[in-house]
Amino acid sequence: MSENNKIYLPGLNGISAIAALAVVASHINHRSIGFGLPAMPLLDLAGYGVTMFFVLSGFLITFLLLKEKKMTNTINYKFFFIRRALRIWPLYFLYLLILILIFGVDSFRGTLVYYVFFMPNFVNLVVAEYGVVPVSKVLSEKIGHYWSLDVEEQFYMFWPLVIKFLNRYLFVFLILFPILFLLFKIFLKILHSPIEIQAFFHYSRFGCLAIGGLGAYLYCNHIERLKYFNSILLQILCWSIMVFIASNNFYIYGIINHEIVAIVTVLLIFNQIHNPKPIINLENAFFDFLGKISFGLYVYNPLVIFFLQKLLSSLLINSLVKIVLVYSSVFSALILVSYLSFTYYENYFLKFKKNFIRVNSFSNFKSYKSAS
Repeated sequence: MSENNKIYLPGLNGISAIAALAVVASHINHRSIGFGLPAMPLLDLAGYGVTMFFVLSGFLITFLLLKEKKMTNTINYKFFFIRRALRIWPLYFLYLLILILIFGVDSFRGTLVYYVFFMPNFVNLVVAEYGVVPVSKVLSEKIGHYWSLDVEEQFYMFWPLVIKFLNRYLFVFLILFPILFLLFKIFLKILHSPIEIQAFFHYSRFGCLAIGGLGAYLYCNHIERLKYFNSILLQILCWSIMVFIASNNFYIYGIINHEIVAIVTVLLIFNQIHNPKPIINLENAFFDFLGKISFGLYVYNPLVIFFLQKLLSSLLINSLVKIVLVYSSVFSALILVSYLSFTYYENYFLKFKKNFIRVNSFSNFKSYKSAS
């Protein structure tokens, strides 16, 4: 594919940046006591930020798979898997190695194998069934966020096959899958199934990833109808929901909250890539930069917070001043670490992806676990 035919979708790095910043802000707030600050309210930002990541990933993955299928009449599953491995595995296993070197293998208490094979979201089920002791308390906050990476890895195992083999039934599947997944979660709650089972399917947000995939299908096959989602009132509604989330005031019903945020995220994606005049344009250098390093922002943030807690916890200064210092220090240090990681480590592996790319794309697909 020539340079002129490369695909570029504007504003998506901005959505990725917002999701990453939401997760980091929530983690700082959650760990305020470790900085010598009073306990601050727990924010829902992290969970909804991850949902935005899921939707964006589902959208990008499905979009490129649909383009590949249209161009080649098939999908190269091997190439797809290699691309995902080159993007995710280097940073995933580097961070895991860093934790082992700092806290020791024993801190995993028998669960390391689950992280190595991308299955930490199964840990709670194993704990409930077999009494396996989870990771140590000191480690839990440093690796708890890995559940989302492994949910995506599990999703990647079957999603290309769905796109490859479902032809005229694909649209129906993309509609029914998130609905049935949601109904199954409601069914588990009504039956009062074990809390570990409910939690497993709550965190395994395949439905939200599929909603992103549905958005990609509509963009690829019904782009002319997306104009109906460009209304100013709809955009105001979507951004208002984001404001409610940021202020910790968004709650409809526990089981469906993330699906609502997933739909809102798809609508925001549509308005970034298809609306020539969105009320909030995320296509700018600042968001583009943060979006490209957002995988690092997500992965490294618990460890950066941990080390800065050691440095700042003993400072006896005004609480408000300290809060400003904590937030600015964490974000500054994290951005620096993520930039260095992306530039001098992750990019070494990313350059090999060109040998396995079927659909060419510009750098906005280098954001959180690049889809290209």
